[in-house]
Amino acid sequence: MRFFFYGTLQAGNPNPAIRDIHDRLVPLGPGRITGGLVAMPDRDGWFPALVPGDGEVAGQIFATAPDFSVADLARLDRYEEYDPTSPETSWYLREERTLTSGEVVMVYCLNGPPPESAVVIPGGDFRAWIAAQGLPEFSGRGEG
Repeated sequence: MRFFFYGTLQAGNPNPAIRDIHDRLVPLGPGRITGGLVAMPDRDGWFPALVPGDGEVAGQIFATAPDFSVADLARLDRYEEYDPTSPETSWYLREERTLTSGEVVMVYCLNGPPPESAVVIPGGDFRAWIAAQGLPEFSGRGEG
């Protein structure tokens, strides 16, 4: 299984809920996906969401290592507030999408329209935007 992470699931996020999952992922390098990107404020920092759009969103591609488990996938789903048994009530959806390179990956997309507090990220690069704005990246949810 391959993933495309464009926000707080990227390597380097200090969040303990997902940090150790990267021990069971193999980084494959940067990637881009068609869509739009918005950022939303939270008391624990800002987090992004992939939304429909004609732009490109930057992120990182990862493959699962042999020791990546169903439990690890469930932790990622919990972190993204995705419930595969009840997708209609989920904050994000885990979907199979195609990168601009043609590679098929799993990606978490916002389920529905963004809230009014969402800010469009021009250029589609969450890490660059967060750095340029001097804002904190989401680091909440201490347990996966």
